[in-house]
Amino acid sequence: MRKIKALIYALLGGMIAWGYWQRGDEGWAIFISLFTLVIMALTLSSIGRLKISWDEKGITLAAFPKKPRLLLWQDLEKVSLDHLGYHVRARNGRFKIRKNVMPDDLLRRIKENIRINAKAYK
Repeated sequence: MRKIKALIYALLGGMIAWGYWQRGDEGWAIFISLFTLVIMALTLSSIGRLKISWDEKGITLAAFPKKPRLLLWQDLEKVSLDHLGYHVRARNGRFKIRKNVMPDDLLRRIKENIRINAKAYK
Protein backbone atom coordinates (compact mmCIF):
# COMPACT_ATOMS: atom_id res chain seq x y z
CA MET A 1 0.00 0.00 0.00
CA ARG A 2 2.83 2.41 0.80
CA LYS A 3 4.41 1.74 -2.59
CA ILE A 4 1.13 2.47 -4.35
CA LYS A 5 0.74 5.74 -2.42
CA ALA A 6 4.29 6.75 -3.35
CA LEU A 7 3.57 5.97 -7.01
CA ILE A 8 0.41 8.09 -6.94
CA TYR A 9 2.33 10.97 -5.34
CA ALA A 10 5.02 10.65 -8.01
CA LEU A 11 2.47 10.75 -10.82
CA LEU A 12 0.55 13.72 -9.41
CA GLY A 13 3.69 15.67 -8.50
CA GLY A 14 5.23 14.90 -11.88
CA MET A 15 2.16 16.12 -13.76
CA ILE A 16 2.01 19.35 -11.75
CA ALA A 17 5.76 19.98 -12.13
CA TRP A 18 5.56 19.25 -15.87
CA GLY A 19 2.74 21.79 -16.23
CA TYR A 20 4.79 24.48 -14.50
CA TRP A 21 7.84 23.57 -16.59
CA GLN A 22 5.91 23.91 -19.84
CA ARG A 23 4.62 27.35 -18.78
CA GLY A 24 8.21 28.46 -18.25
CA ASP A 25 8.11 28.65 -14.46
CA GLU A 26 11.20 26.58 -13.66
CA GLY A 27 11.34 27.67 -10.02
CA TRP A 28 7.92 26.25 -9.20
CA ALA A 29 8.63 23.12 -11.24
CA ILE A 30 11.80 22.43 -9.25
CA PHE A 31 10.05 23.18 -5.95
CA ILE A 32 7.15 20.81 -6.76
CA SER A 33 9.62 18.11 -7.88
CA LEU A 34 11.64 18.34 -4.65
CA PHE A 35 8.49 18.45 -2.54
CA THR A 36 7.21 15.33 -4.34
CA LEU A 37 10.48 13.50 -3.66
CA VAL A 38 10.32 14.39 0.04
CA ILE A 39 6.71 13.19 0.33
CA MET A 40 7.60 9.92 -1.44
CA ALA A 41 10.57 9.40 0.90
CA LEU A 42 8.39 9.98 3.98
CA THR A 43 5.76 7.60 2.63
CA LEU A 44 8.29 4.83 2.05
CA SER A 45 10.28 5.37 5.26
CA SER A 46 9.90 3.18 8.32
CA ILE A 47 9.62 6.09 10.77
CA GLY A 48 6.94 5.29 13.31
CA ARG A 49 6.32 1.77 11.98
CA LEU A 50 5.77 -0.62 14.87
CA LYS A 51 7.95 -3.71 14.95
CA ILE A 52 6.88 -6.42 17.37
CA SER A 53 9.10 -9.22 18.67
CA TRP A 54 8.64 -11.57 21.61
CA ASP A 55 10.70 -13.91 23.72
CA GLU A 56 10.51 -15.56 27.15
CA LYS A 57 10.46 -12.20 28.98
CA GLY A 58 7.66 -10.55 27.04
CA ILE A 59 6.76 -8.52 23.97
CA THR A 60 9.17 -5.89 22.67
CA LEU A 61 7.65 -2.95 20.79
CA ALA A 62 10.03 -0.91 18.65
CA ALA A 63 8.93 2.15 16.68
CA PHE A 64 11.80 4.24 15.37
CA PRO A 65 12.85 6.84 16.62
CA LYS A 66 11.57 5.84 20.09
CA LYS A 67 13.57 3.36 22.13
CA PRO A 68 12.17 -0.20 22.30
CA ARG A 69 9.68 -0.91 25.07
CA LEU A 70 9.20 -4.26 26.82
CA LEU A 71 5.76 -5.45 27.93
CA LEU A 72 6.21 -8.36 30.32
CA TRP A 73 3.98 -11.42 29.99
CA GLN A 74 2.82 -11.07 33.59
CA ASP A 75 1.68 -7.47 32.95
CA LEU A 76 -0.79 -8.32 30.17
CA GLU A 77 -4.36 -7.50 31.13
CA LYS A 78 -6.70 -7.58 28.16
CA VAL A 79 -6.94 -8.28 24.44
CA SER A 80 -9.84 -7.11 22.29
CA LEU A 81 -10.67 -7.26 18.60
CA ASP A 82 -12.45 -4.64 16.52
CA HIS A 83 -12.41 -3.42 12.92
CA LEU A 84 -8.89 -1.98 13.35
CA GLY A 85 -7.37 -5.19 14.67
CA TYR A 86 -6.24 -6.53 18.03
CA HIS A 87 -5.78 -4.12 20.94
CA VAL A 88 -3.53 -5.50 23.68
CA ARG A 89 -3.44 -3.71 27.03
CA ALA A 90 -0.87 -4.22 29.76
CA ARG A 91 -0.21 -2.44 33.05
CA ASN A 92 2.69 -0.48 31.60
CA GLY A 93 1.44 0.18 28.06
CA ARG A 94 -0.65 -0.96 25.13
CA PHE A 95 -0.39 -1.61 21.43
CA LYS A 96 -2.51 -2.55 18.47
CA ILE A 97 -1.83 -4.81 15.53
CA ARG A 98 -3.91 -5.55 12.45
CA LYS A 99 -5.76 -8.85 12.41
CA ASN A 100 -4.09 -10.15 9.25
CA VAL A 101 -0.60 -9.30 10.57
CA MET A 102 -0.96 -10.85 14.04
CA PRO A 103 1.00 -14.13 14.20
CA ASP A 104 -1.10 -17.04 15.49
CA ASP A 105 1.50 -18.16 18.03
CA LEU A 106 1.77 -14.62 19.48
CA LEU A 107 -2.01 -14.32 19.79
CA ARG A 108 -2.25 -17.72 21.46
CA ARG A 109 0.53 -16.82 23.90
CA ILE A 110 -1.05 -13.43 24.72
CA LYS A 111 -4.43 -15.03 25.47
CA GLU A 112 -2.80 -17.76 27.54
CA ASN A 113 -0.86 -15.23 29.66
CA ILE A 114 -3.92 -13.01 30.13
CA ARG A 115 -5.85 -16.03 31.41
CA ILE A 116 -3.00 -16.91 33.81
CA ASN A 117 -2.74 -13.29 35.01
CA ALA A 118 -6.49 -13.06 35.58
CA LYS A 119 -6.40 -16.16 37.80
CA ALA A 120 -3.41 -14.79 39.73
CA TYR A 121 -5.22 -11.51 40.55
CA LYS A 122 -8.39 -13.16 41.88
